[in-house]
Amino acid sequence: MGRYFILREGEVVEEQDYAKWAKWYEESYEQVHKVASTKAQYGTVSTTFLGMSMTLSQNETPQLFETRVEGGWLDGERQCYATLDEAKAGHELWMSRVREAEADKPPPPGFVW
Repeated sequence: MGRYFILREGEVVEEQDYAKWAKWYEESYEQVHKVASTKAQYGTVSTTFLGMSMTLSQNETPQLFETRVEGGWLDGERQCYATLDEAKAGHELWMSRVREAEADKPPPPGFVW
């Protein structure tokens, strides 16, 4: 069985009751799931709260946030994080990587203006 989490006022809370989590997801997820989204020259870096653990083992630290690069030279790159602070820092790190990858380069293959 999966592990489910709620993000409430910046704090992650594990929800044992699936019905309660599903109700929260339906009512509140859209308001809190986007941590950050930053447009780059050729793509976007988005960091989101996933609401459920992306780890397979109950013994592993839950990975609850994800940063994903969409478009550009690093298209498809992604990384997961356990905490909101890690996710925010990871977002900034990926933006730095994207900017470095874009510096003084033409558009990537397949890029459409």
